[in-house]
Amino acid sequence: MQIAVIGCGGIAALRHIPAIQKLDCAEITAYYDLYYERAKEYASRYGGKAYEDYGELLRHSEIDAVIVCTAARSHCDMTIKALEAGKHVLCEKPMAVSAEDAVAMNCAAQKSGKTLMISHNQRRYEPHIKARELIRSGAIGKVLTFRTFLGIKGPEYSSVFGVNNGYFSREMSGRGVMSDVGSHRIDLMRYILGTDYKRVLSYNPTLDKRKPDGTPIEVDDNSFTITEMENGVVGIIVTSWTSMSGNDRMSIFYGTEGVITTYREDHPVVLERKDGTVEYFDFAYNPDQSETVLTDIDEQFIRCILEKRPPLVTGKDGLAVIRMLDAMEKSNNSGHWESVVCD
Repeated sequence: MQIAVIGCGGIAALRHIPAIQKLDCAEITAYYDLYYERAKEYASRYGGKAYEDYGELLRHSEIDAVIVCTAARSHCDMTIKALEAGKHVLCEKPMAVSAEDAVAMNCAAQKSGKTLMISHNQRRYEPHIKARELIRSGAIGKVLTFRTFLGIKGPEYSSVFGVNNGYFSREMSGRGVMSDVGSHRIDLMRYILGTDYKRVLSYNPTLDKRKPDGTPIEVDDNSFTITEMENGVVGIIVTSWTSMSGNDRMSIFYGTEGVITTYREDHPVVLERKDGTVEYFDFAYNPDQSETVLTDIDEQFIRCILEKRPPLVTGKDGLAVIRMLDAMEKSNNSGHWESVVCD
């Protein structure tokens, strides 16, 4: 398969490009970026052709699929144009900045008959896969509550634009850490627990991040949410751009028969049972909490196309995350519990 990378920033360079380079069944042959010089730089560095015009790229019939790694505000337009041109699409999270855009993207995918997959790559981390297996097997009985935290120093430390990055701009990103980082955990908890969100109480402040002129950024840099799931599980989701120790990514699931912790300092997964016994799970490679791990999300996307099977993360999954984000933002503004719309 021939793949085009849309958006030549850190996400493409650190995640998607190296992941695809490891595959025998796909190669990257085209690059597009709003800044043409960056597309040319990527083409020179990784091989392939840079395009100054997105429409021209899409008109090339030999390109089978695109990976959309642009700012969230442009996901809808880029994705729909690619689907209408007959290309499969792997779209970075968050899927869109509004439910209306996410619905339009799903409609375009259905009409085109092409695959639309959302890049919620944390489903593919080994500790998360193991936690899901343990919970589904009843290892901790009925799940009652959970706590999940995901924090980084901030996008200015990885973006090619530093403090001028698009994540700090409401116009480009729509929302801040609640969306950029929070979308990971919103999807992950829904995936691990196998249930949808029912209602939320959320506070999403801007506590520290500043523009170059010293004024606060336009979006939230911390997010604190209490949520009730459709199956009665109650959880806390905390995400941050002010975690100066690096990545913090621990999740804890409390059940009637025990507790599961992922990304504990000593082991990636720990199962503590009510009877006092403890089981530790390690993997061939156990990364530190601060380490960004390459996943097989790109391979999963390509395999689902070649094997003609549903994608691991569907457009409907992506829409569910946007519905949750909408409710969180509404709760932040109202100061009250808000219901999450379910489709």
